[in-house]
Amino acid sequence: MSLGESIKLRRQILKISLRDLAEKIGVSHTTVDKYEKSKLVPDSQSLIKLSKILQIPIASLLRPENQRIELNHIAFRSKKMLKRDEMQINAETKEWLERYLQIESLAGRPRVFEMPTGFPRTISSFEDAENAATDLRTAWDLGTDPIENLTYLLEDKGIKIGIISGITKFDALFTDYAGHRVIVVKENLPRARQRFSLAHELGHCLLEVDYGLKEENAMHRFAGAFLVPQEKVLFELQETRHKISIKELLILKEKYGISMGAWLYRAMDLKIITPEDYLGIRKFFVAKHWNREEPGDDIAKGERPALMESMVLRAHAEGIISTSKAAELLNQSIITFCSIEGESDIECSAILCT
Repeated sequence: MSLGESIKLRRQILKISLRDLAEKIGVSHTTVDKYEKSKLVPDSQSLIKLSKILQIPIASLLRPENQRIELNHIAFRSKKMLKRDEMQINAETKEWLERYLQIESLAGRPRVFEMPTGFPRTISSFEDAENAATDLRTAWDLGTDPIENLTYLLEDKGIKIGIISGITKFDALFTDYAGHRVIVVKENLPRARQRFSLAHELGHCLLEVDYGLKEENAMHRFAGAFLVPQEKVLFELQETRHKISIKELLILKEKYGISMGAWLYRAMDLKIITPEDYLGIRKFFVAKHWNREEPGDDIAKGERPALMESMVLRAHAEGIISTSKAAELLNQSIITFCSIEGESDIECSAILCT
């Protein structure tokens, strides 16, 4: 994206008004507007101020524009969004993917997604979605046990996983570009919600839905079945239940990394509880506001992608890229790049940041 687009995007993400940004830089708001519309290029002093205020390295602001990245088949898992939010997500995804592809090229070790045996496939019922999840676990030799880290699994399979911030009515999206499968999730999602979103978007990557079947509901069914196979649901809950303990659901949530609400829906799908029982429990959840934030969500933070950062760190350690380039690719300052666990480490900086 252009310098102007980068400035506007970062301003919107940080929720800084045009006038506030202009005041902090020491220019008029019409000048900032010209920056964002690429009608005027900031001088060096303004660039330094923009970098600090917008919390982005100068090199990232000045990264050459890449018009070749056009995302295909974008599937959002979100509430109804404004058009400008969709445009912002699209732009931020492109910016992140551009950096990802750049380090893959520099490191010379790209991971390519290989479609598993039996996929892609078209489904025409929720049972088909259930069966697809079972077949995927078989194709990837996962058995039926809980998946310890879904993000690492998908990265190992060649799917590029990114995290973006700034949009409230958004959980995740799936898209593709030039053969690259991409899933982007919102920053700071609780672990269970993030994992379900990843599995949901994985469904978009692997499945096509026949006309008449609600696509999002089908992806929900696939996600639940992939995270907790039917065999394990029956093992944990038994075939018929009339009452379920909240503490029991909390244990299962921690064990399988899937929310209490998703466990209840899974139990209804497999006829362990009736739809009437589900609605009754759901009303209790709504009264407790657990439809918005469940117990434990503030503790169990989401998984973090590791592959892109690992490639940058490896390339830097091997001398393929400079410290400044490594920091740029990770959208970090050099000081942050040279720190360990958020604190400056002089010894490590002396070894790595030369």
